[in-house]
Amino acid sequence: MKYSTKLKGEFRLSEADVLKFHPWIKPLLEEIKNKGWNYRFSNINAEVLVELNLDDLMLTLNYYPPRIEKWEEEGTYEISAKLGEKPPAIMKILSIERFNVDVYPKHSLYAVEVDPFKKEIKKIRDILWNGLGEKCSSKLNEARDVYEIAKWLIEDKGFKPASDYVLENYKKLVDLFEKPYKFDLTLELTVKDESKVPTWKSLKKELHNFFYDRGLLVELKGDHKKSFDLFKKPIP
Repeated sequence: MKYSTKLKGEFRLSEADVLKFHPWIKPLLEEIKNKGWNYRFSNINAEVLVELNLDDLMLTLNYYPPRIEKWEEEGTYEISAKLGEKPPAIMKILSIERFNVDVYPKHSLYAVEVDPFKKEIKKIRDILWNGLGEKCSSKLNEARDVYEIAKWLIEDKGFKPASDYVLENYKKLVDLFEKPYKFDLTLELTVKDESKVPTWKSLKKELHNFFYDRGLLVELKGDHKKSFDLFKKPIP
């Protein structure tokens, strides 16, 4: 038995599908092409109408106990379905809620990912994560391409880095290609009200944003040694 139903989630949709619902993105795409770069849509969240054959579905009933950390008193039941190796055929696209745009040079597949709705840069490819190495010239060329794209999006188009990780990657590129004036700043912080102290992760983000809004790119080096320490408060 075949049944039509609505589904929400991430779907692989064409550029024409996206532009049908969001024609406002066209000018940005044209500018990207005029710069000699490529783009593609990613993380497309949409609501679609699909047709399912109920006779072929394998349904599973799952129970999730109440989450103590959220003070839940009752658990929840969920029915999930295995559809096989192929996704269901989309009969109609009802809406496209969000999407990201990947911008990259012609000889590469990835450089910068942006959220055009929030005007944020979600990712900047970290080509320099392990240094320049033996392929110094090739890496420099790749890094230059990423730098040019990120700089254009930030300085000309008004996009903002979405996280401290993105800011740090951009700082590496600025340090490499602009050779800006740099200085060290040492802060000694005293805990006066423990209840107001944020986690290391929150503190890093707030400090990055504070300096960024004042024209400064900063690399913060805290005392946390392990990744899970980022979610702890910077208290001895």
